[in-house]
Amino acid sequence: MKKCRYILLYIYVFLISLSVSSTNWAINKFAFLSFDEAMFQLTSPIKSAEKSILTSFVADSLFIAVMCSLIFFGLLVLILNYLDCKQINLEIKLWKKKILFGIKSSILKLLLKLTVIICTIYIIYSCLNRIGFINYLYNQIHESLFIEEHYVNPNDIKLTFPSKKRNLIYIYVESLESTYFSKDLGGETDYNLLQPITELTAKNISFSDTNKFGGAMSIPGTTWTTGAMVAQTSGLPLMVSGEFATENRLSSMLSGATTLGDILEANGYNQMYMIGSDKSFGNRDIYFKEHGNYKIYDYNVAKKKNKISDDYYVWWGYEDSKLFEYAKEEITNLAKKDKPFNFTMLTTDTHFTDGYLENTCVQRFGIQYYDVIYCSAGQIQKFANWISKQSFYKDTTVIIVGDHISMQSGIYPEDADRRVYNLFINSAVTEGRFANRKFSTMDLFPTTLASMGVEIEGDRLGLGTNLFSDKDTLVEEYGYDYFANEMSRYSKFYMKEFLNK
Repeated sequence: MKKCRYILLYIYVFLISLSVSSTNWAINKFAFLSFDEAMFQLTSPIKSAEKSILTSFVADSLFIAVMCSLIFFGLLVLILNYLDCKQINLEIKLWKKKILFGIKSSILKLLLKLTVIICTIYIIYSCLNRIGFINYLYNQIHESLFIEEHYVNPNDIKLTFPSKKRNLIYIYVESLESTYFSKDLGGETDYNLLQPITELTAKNISFSDTNKFGGAMSIPGTTWTTGAMVAQTSGLPLMVSGEFATENRLSSMLSGATTLGDILEANGYNQMYMIGSDKSFGNRDIYFKEHGNYKIYDYNVAKKKNKISDDYYVWWGYEDSKLFEYAKEEITNLAKKDKPFNFTMLTTDTHFTDGYLENTCVQRFGIQYYDVIYCSAGQIQKFANWISKQSFYKDTTVIIVGDHISMQSGIYPEDADRRVYNLFINSAVTEGRFANRKFSTMDLFPTTLASMGVEIEGDRLGLGTNLFSDKDTLVEEYGYDYFANEMSRYSKFYMKEFLNK
C-alpha cells in the first residue's frame, strides 16, 4: 500500500515538473507561439515534423522534468518519513521565555498537503496563463459577431476574369519577414539579410505599412503555416476551438469556405501544390485537395519519381535547392498544357529552429539563421530570374510572400513591429496605393485575384480587401488591436458556415 502511494506521488510530482519544463521549453523555443496554434498542431499529424524539435523537447523539457521530479520526490519522501513519528517537539521563544510544545504529525502532514495543493494550483494557473490558455478560454466564452457582419462570400460576388486568363505562380517562403531588410537584429551591425532580393523588391510591387519596405500584420489564426495559407487563400483566419478537431487527422478543412483554389478550379485552371516535406503535416493536403483539387507534389512524390533515394531525409524532407529545381520542371510541364495554371509552393529552409544551412550557402554573418535567410533570398532571386526568361512569363503573375513572421526566438523584442513580406511581379494591375497601408495576410486573397486581372465587384472577398483598390482594409477601418481581438474570439457563424459544426 505504501509503495503504491509513493508511485502515485512520483507520478504527480513528475507531471507538475513536466508542466513547468514544457511551458518554459515552448516559450523559449517558439517565439510568439499562440495557444490556438499549439492546439492545432496537437490535433494534427506530427510524424513528419522536423526531428530536431522532438529531440529538443526530450533534451530540454522531458529530461529536466525527470531530474527535477526525482529531486522533489526524494525531498517529499524524506519529509513524510520524518513526520511518521507520533509527535514532534517544537521550541519557540516568546518574549524572553522558551516554550516547548508538541504538535501531532498528522497536523503537520495536513499543513503540508494544503501547501502542496496551493502550490499546485498556482503552478498550473501560471503555466496555462503563460502559454495563453487563460486568454484563449476567455475568448472562447465571449462570442464575436464580427466575421458574421463583415464576411463577403465570394459566391455572392461577381468575379470577371480577363479574356485571356493569366497563370499564377505563388511562392510561400517560410517565415519571410520584410523586417529582415534593415533592422537591428540584436548585434552590433545592422544587417540586410534580404540583400539578394532588395533590387527585385524595389522594381516590383510590394505593399507596405510604411513608406519604406514593410508588409502585412500578423493576425490571430494566421501566425503558423497552415493558418497562413488558409488566410491568404480564403480571407479567413484558421480558428481553432474545442469543436474544430477531435481527431488527429481531419476529414475536411473549412469545407464551407470558397477559396482561391475553388475559384480557379471553377475557371478551368490546372493547379499544383509543391513542398519539400510530407503533405500530411498540418493537414495541408486535405485543404488543397478539398479546395481546388490541387495535384500535390511532396517529399514522398519526389521519392516515387526517383528524384531522391528512399532513405534520403534532411531537415523536413529535402532542401529548398532541390525544391526550386523540381519546381522548374513541373512549371514547364504545366505551361505546355492548354489550360492556365496555378503553381503554389512552400519553402522550408528558413523554418526555425536556426534554419537549414545548405552546403552551397556561404557563412557570412556568424549566425546560422541569418546565413540561411540570406541564402534563401539568393535562391528566390535566381528562381524569379528564371521565371522571367520563360515564354509563359508574359501571361503569368508571380507572387512571393512570407507565410508568417518567424518563430525563431531571440531575433526581435516582443514589441517590435514585424511584418510579413510580400511581392507582386508582373501584375496585371500596376497602379495603386502601395505604401502606408495597414493590412493583414487575409487581404492577399482578393489582391491575388486582382493581380491576375480579375475584376472584383466591391473589391472585398472573405475578410480581405483588394489592396490595389482605394477601399480601406478592415485593419485600417477598425484598427489593428480591435480587429485582432475580434479574430481571437469564438464565432458561432464561423463554426456553422465553414466547419459545419
